[in-house]
Amino acid sequence: MIVELLIPVINASGFAQISGCSYTLSECRKKLMTECPDVLLLDINMPDESGIVFCEEMRKQYQRMKIIALTEHNEYSCVMSMLENGASGYIVKTEAVREILEAIRSVMEGKEYISPEIEQIIRKTTKSAVTLTSREMQVLHLVAQGLSYPQIAKKLIIAPVTVNSYQKKLHLKLGAKSRFELIENAKKEGLIKKI
Repeated sequence: MIVELLIPVINASGFAQISGCSYTLSECRKKLMTECPDVLLLDINMPDESGIVFCEEMRKQYQRMKIIALTEHNEYSCVMSMLENGASGYIVKTEAVREILEAIRSVMEGKEYISPEIEQIIRKTTKSAVTLTSREMQVLHLVAQGLSYPQIAKKLIIAPVTVNSYQKKLHLKLGAKSRFELIENAKKEGLIKKI
């Protein structure tokens, strides 16, 4: 139903056209081999595979293609997993169609798009006085997983100098002078879970 609703709306938007639809990820994988779109709307819960794993695979294989999670899942863990695996946007299916169009336009312009509902979930879950952008949160979580800055750059498909810029912002916002202190301060703020 969602797909059938979105096709005419996106085609009438004036800035985007639907190039194809797939109802399984295996079917999607085959279509991408012959025609790769600028933007892929991807559900997390697919009948044959996990959209989260598929997201990471496709971002590595098609680095110029942007991926927007369009799903019913609004759990913090799902959001962060998709963002960490390379999604440029995240929207829940209950959002207005204009939000979906705005997300497509934003990621086509090289920006990220997190819907207002998801932004609230991220803020509520972190419960921190420190405000981080979704990309800063991605970098922070990957730092906490022990990834080096070059590894983070490769995983997020961004330049190492960009990761360095995020790292400096994180150190400034969290008052940290070292990687260890960054992680410890993030735990105190509730931005990452204590192990």
